[in-house]
Amino acid sequence: MRAAAAATAVEHEGAERTRERLLDAAEKLFAARGFRATSVRHITAEAGCNLAAVNYHFGDKVGLYREMFHRRLGALRQRRIASLRRAVTDAGERASLETLLRAFTTSFLEPHLDESGGRRLMQLMTREMLDPHLRPRTFEKEMLAPVQEAMSAAMRRLCPGLGGRAARRCAHSVVAQLVHVVQMRHNPKACGGMLQADFAFPEVVNHIIRFSAAGIRAFQR
Repeated sequence: MRAAAAATAVEHEGAERTRERLLDAAEKLFAARGFRATSVRHITAEAGCNLAAVNYHFGDKVGLYREMFHRRLGALRQRRIASLRRAVTDAGERASLETLLRAFTTSFLEPHLDESGGRRLMQLMTREMLDPHLRPRTFEKEMLAPVQEAMSAAMRRLCPGLGGRAARRCAHSVVAQLVHVVQMRHNPKACGGMLQADFAFPEVVNHIIRFSAAGIRAFQR
């Protein structure tokens, strides 16, 4: 019995490793080539797996693509929400709007400090917008709505009198600034005559915190 259980555990562990290798390979190739130009054979060759592994774990290429995004979005969502909660909890009575904004801004931009990882994420999202294969509202359900809800709730705890709709709009405004910074960092040509230094860390983080805190407090009043 023990031998059978051990064999089953080893088999399960091996299957999980295969699944993760497929997801890692898919993320790399879909970002570099796009969905249509990436075949299942390309992915299994990159992962060192046989062709049947994709069907076994994900059903087909679309299933693999969607699970790859689900994994990536889930990790980002958890990181951002956890950073908000941790920052407010750790600060205790000293928690302020600036504390919250710094935690959120840092967690949002941190993945993009790794140029290769940040660039891959931007490539995946850009390709999905141009050639969509996710289910409708995937980004909204798995990323935007949960993070916005957590951010808005934290803002309202720290800023009594800030209404729900105002808090949501303020959260959108903060995210819009961060998205713009990411786009400029990964596409320097888009800056035109602007200095690339305008989008350098940590100066841009401090600017977003000061600018956003002033605007949010104006709504609070």
